[in-house]
Amino acid sequence: MMNPLQLISIFLILSALFSAALQVKPGCQDRCGDLLIPYPFGVGLKCSLNPYFNISCDASTYPPKAFLSIMKKEVIEFNQTYIRLKNPYMISACYDSSTGNQHRMSVDLTGTPYMFSYVNVVTAIGCDDMVLLSDGSSYTGGCSVFCANKNDTGGIGNCQFNGCCHERFPGFNSFVAAELIDVSRQSLREKLFPCSYAFIQEEENQDETETVFSYPLYYLNNLTALLNDNWASASRLPVVRLDWVAGTGNCSRAKTSVTYACGDDKSFCIDYDDYSDRGYTCSCVQGYDGNPYLPGGCQTISSSIAKVGCLDQCGEVSIPFPFGVGTNCYVEPAFEVVCNTATNPAKPFRRTLNTEIVELNSSKIVVNYMYLASTCYNNTKPQERRLTIDLLKTQYRLSDENWISAIGCEDMVVAVIGADKQSIIRSSCAMMCPGSWIDRGLDGSGAQCNYGTTAFGCCRVPIPRGTNYLEANLTNLFGRRAYGNDACSYAFVRYIKETDADRHSRTSAFISYSFTSNSTKITPDRLLTKKPSMALDWRIGAVNCKEARQDLAKYACRNNTDCVGFDSTLGGYLCNCSKGYKGNPYLSPGCEDIDECIDNMTNTCVSSSTCINEPGAFHCSCPKGYTGDGTKDGTGCIQKPPSKTKMIILIEDVRSFNDMPAVISDIGYTWPMSYKNAATSLSDTLPLVLFEIYDGMNEIK
Repeated sequence: MMNPLQLISIFLILSALFSAALQVKPGCQDRCGDLLIPYPFGVGLKCSLNPYFNISCDASTYPPKAFLSIMKKEVIEFNQTYIRLKNPYMISACYDSSTGNQHRMSVDLTGTPYMFSYVNVVTAIGCDDMVLLSDGSSYTGGCSVFCANKNDTGGIGNCQFNGCCHERFPGFNSFVAAELIDVSRQSLREKLFPCSYAFIQEEENQDETETVFSYPLYYLNNLTALLNDNWASASRLPVVRLDWVAGTGNCSRAKTSVTYACGDDKSFCIDYDDYSDRGYTCSCVQGYDGNPYLPGGCQTISSSIAKVGCLDQCGEVSIPFPFGVGTNCYVEPAFEVVCNTATNPAKPFRRTLNTEIVELNSSKIVVNYMYLASTCYNNTKPQERRLTIDLLKTQYRLSDENWISAIGCEDMVVAVIGADKQSIIRSSCAMMCPGSWIDRGLDGSGAQCNYGTTAFGCCRVPIPRGTNYLEANLTNLFGRRAYGNDACSYAFVRYIKETDADRHSRTSAFISYSFTSNSTKITPDRLLTKKPSMALDWRIGAVNCKEARQDLAKYACRNNTDCVGFDSTLGGYLCNCSKGYKGNPYLSPGCEDIDECIDNMTNTCVSSSTCINEPGAFHCSCPKGYTGDGTKDGTGCIQKPPSKTKMIILIEDVRSFNDMPAVISDIGYTWPMSYKNAATSLSDTLPLVLFEIYDGMNEIK
């Protein structure tokens, strides 16, 4: 019979194999070296979604390395929305002083599922050179590199001086071109080094404004220096990040195609962005995790996300408790959800707001919202409609990811915002139009809706977090319409997702719209290319965490959870699983421990270390003979050098010196020949002998 430790070991091995099986197609290779290869990627054409996702595993190296077949670039990370590649796209310029050659590169990903992520920059290293960036038709940016003298350290600090510079380029591009130009003649001196380089690389710290990168100046001495060194002497190896999509077109069209990639019934489709048909990716619905591209790939995170006997999903939206569908399935009436099964797929609605739910997560609910303010002008009297959002008697607040957006000409939107009806004006912006629009009444299709007080046919302003009452209306700037054409202006609340581009700057958002002379019956979905949505923060109760814990009968957070105060002044709270735990924090008995050791995707242990799970945590243990923390982002496991530790042996014995070799041999050491030769000159016995033995040197001192 197996002992308990053997049973646990077998269970962990089977669990790891099962976890890997959910990531790859049945019968396909699940990893290359230490790197898990999740579908739609795969080793072999029959194991990937299509040839663009085929991975070649080079087993000639140790450990084996994974390469993206169509680009022949090494993949070091697979993510649900991007991959990271070694061996960056690079150009080098070792100038012939008589010709001043220019060197160019272009990378065209058009027609593939890949696009350069916004986190990439073009970096140049060298002296007296400029890199110019273009989109193939015109220059879009550039930067210059200079060195004070040959003793400058390359790229020290923020990569803006000392032979290093970088230039961001717009993310989500399929085509990038760059060229290097020698500017030593413009700087009126001889070129300090013959070579310069430019390459695409991922920013090290996206929260900082500069990219840290340094290198030794001997890279610039000749063309082979950097190539032979393979970036080993640089501060870090340049890595490129590429976003990827599973298919072309937007979700609405993809769902009607036989090539639709979201393969699990617990998966849903996500457009790559809101403003184009660049493609889509798939994700598991809330409460599930895994691979949404494989049937059975989405697995429940915990035993249940809804109360026992209650519906946990309506169409493509997961319904976790404290929300619920049906009697006794929600914590209180404010969290009741109605599931309309008359549509295909079914659609969930908030009963109190009578709005369709498009997303529901642990702190926010996103709903389609079709109400707006408008002012339509004609030759007699303006037709006006005011926008009012009243959440005063609900558990909801307007999220600060909402913006008041307005479109029109010569108008200003004015909003009363606050926590009660006596609030003051908090937000406003104005829309101006060029004369050509006014004279001809042209559409303003595809404008940039700027964040500011005055903008070009469209403007937007943020809404403060915690707002539960809003009134908005439109006012003509000049007291009368500046032109005679019938036209309207509109204002509405619009949820702008925190996309990758927005994380750098929330100064603009693309919006497609058209002016119209229609009456006030128009709705935002007729103005915009996509249905507008509104995000609402939700909370439990009306008191903070400290007060809520005083009444445990009503306290909503269960075991292994943390209470998070909604706002110090507004009251209410949320519950989250504590670090190292998963599940629904509102359902008894509470959150479950995450066994990070089952899947190496959830722990940071290197392959040579052993992962040991603990309640709410794990640690990595190096094998005997190794030292370190055993983690990928730490010291790893390093083999110990031969020990220089001194071991002192006290031997109290009455033996002759000639007997010592046998004594030393008994403890595993060799009696040196020099001492054997000296033994003939010593005839006395030793009542007490002090030996200092150096372990690993096999020598007695």
